[in-house]
Amino acid sequence: MLVERVAVGNMLPGGVPFNDCNVNPTWRAHVQTSDGVKVAFVKLIEPRSLYIECVCAVIGRSLGLPIPAPLIVKVTNTALSDIPHGEARLAFGSEDAKYPSFRRYINSDSKEAMDKLAAFSKTLDVGIFDEWVANWDRNIGNMLYDGKDDFYFIDHENAIPQGLAYNVPARGNEILRCLYSHLSEFEKHKLSKAVSSTFIPNFRSLPFALLSEKTMASHYLGDDEITEVVCFLTERLNCINALFDHRVDIKQQGMAI
Repeated sequence: MLVERVAVGNMLPGGVPFNDCNVNPTWRAHVQTSDGVKVAFVKLIEPRSLYIECVCAVIGRSLGLPIPAPLIVKVTNTALSDIPHGEARLAFGSEDAKYPSFRRYINSDSKEAMDKLAAFSKTLDVGIFDEWVANWDRNIGNMLYDGKDDFYFIDHENAIPQGLAYNVPARGNEILRCLYSHLSEFEKHKLSKAVSSTFIPNFRSLPFALLSEKTMASHYLGDDEITEVVCFLTERLNCINALFDHRVDIKQQGMAI
């Protein structure tokens, strides 16, 4: 399975602060890359969070999930006056998908918006992916919606929390809880079989050994932290079915007689 390399760029002057209830300082800015200037949302986060964002973006995109292209962005005083002269910070960039957050539509018509999310072809895939990477922070602010039938999913910095054991559920998974935990037991068992027969084999086919290279992690993170993330993902694959069944509150089937 092909895993793309995260592009690197420099934040250009003129970035505009962006606030949509986001926690970290974020700017909508132009980023100069080897492929030209790209418009991206650039946020200043710690090195491990940068790595997590990059890892989730590249493996998610390899799995066909609608996640904007990631960028590693060098930020200097030329672009942002808060950075001391002569210094530079690495930030995470997410190419502008040009969709507003789902929050806008939930606030105006919750039922229709949730129906659209439930009908979207990749919603289940994203929910299972979030369970694998232990992304507890999926919310209406980090789902982007075009107002019709299309979605993008962003912000994975809270995935793979430090200290979480690979076999322990994350704090939450709003997609699976809201959209799939209320299905009939028959439907939930069908989905559980799909997790085993389709999703886990796809996850296993990812070239985990290339993640450090594709995210250029060795340039900003220690080897132990890089290895810890890969180990978490590979070991958690053995628990995905149990974690999914727990999340949707699936009942154990009795013996057929």
